[in-house]
Amino acid sequence: MIIDNHVHVFPDQAGSDVGPDPKAFLRQMQRSVRDFWGKMITSHQDPRYIPGPDEDVGFRVGSYGRYQWRKHGEDCWLQRGPAVLARMEHLPEQMLAHMDSVGVDMGVIQAEYMEPNWGRERYFAECIRRWPDRFIGAAAIEYDLAKDDRLLQQEVHKLTRAVEELGFKALFVSHIAARQPFDDRRFAPLWKEVVRLGVPAYINTGHTSKAEYLAQVGRLENVLQAFPELNVIDSHVGAHLRHPRDPEHVDNPREFYPLFRTGRFFLEVGYVLAYENFAVWGRDYQYPYPRHQQIIQTIYEQFGAGVLVWGSDMPWAMRTCTYRQDLDLVRLHTDFMTEADRRLVLGGNLAHLFKLPAARLPTQPAPGY
Repeated sequence: MIIDNHVHVFPDQAGSDVGPDPKAFLRQMQRSVRDFWGKMITSHQDPRYIPGPDEDVGFRVGSYGRYQWRKHGEDCWLQRGPAVLARMEHLPEQMLAHMDSVGVDMGVIQAEYMEPNWGRERYFAECIRRWPDRFIGAAAIEYDLAKDDRLLQQEVHKLTRAVEELGFKALFVSHIAARQPFDDRRFAPLWKEVVRLGVPAYINTGHTSKAEYLAQVGRLENVLQAFPELNVIDSHVGAHLRHPRDPEHVDNPREFYPLFRTGRFFLEVGYVLAYENFAVWGRDYQYPYPRHQQIIQTIYEQFGAGVLVWGSDMPWAMRTCTYRQDLDLVRLHTDFMTEADRRLVLGGNLAHLFKLPAARLPTQPAPGY
């Protein structure tokens, strides 16, 4: 069984279905530009063209995968999505067609950081209700230490309802919470409830400075030590892959060694956000991404296949390669693995984490495997 750890479905981000406050949605997208600068392709290289968090630059979600704005008298853009998206939407039926075309059985919908506040409960709950054998839901909540304890408890109740009543099978920790001290005692009620519910937590590191990234990894170790039944998944190979010439470079993947040793930390490999900018990586950015292969092999030789999961981040992966190529990063470009271990990375580990019943597992390998 092949399970994609990381897929996205969403209505048109330039349309009316983005939530009760479209202006707030645009502000969140505008603030994300700084996180992606230097990784995704942009019209300008100079960071002075990055829009400020609340700067009036006429920011909008444009056509063909672009965020667009105007600054210093010039038109600017960031290639947030693949150019094949005439509108910035990716419907569940389209994701299922992608999955069918390459032989992927199930996909985990990671919500929140690209799909904030447009009725998550309705939109994503409907996806897993209609296609329970194809989609797994990761429920996002607004756990934020800026709120008082009463509001935090309400967010914990949202997670409980999402899992027990709506069929979600994981917690997705918001980008706000992931940059806070989530090993603080005020997070303890959330982690206790995640453990009680028996679901894994997605805590995505990266998209920040080297110092903050390493602090995130340290906080993850603290949480895993404090809650010995908690399982954590981190996407995008940790999302802090920098060129060795970059002063923010970290010697990946060694920062994760203490986490792997817990046996309850899982790193997503597959789509590599960093490697799509030729201006930064040169020939190192070409498929099948030799640096990515090296990271996988290093982890595999040190800790085995049981700590790895494959995820595509569709549709965003199509900025750099096809969905089939993304799958083949593990399926065809891991000669150092056994076939049995490859199956663990491509779905076996996730099937165990999500406690999928045997009745839902196909009796034959998926097409194309």
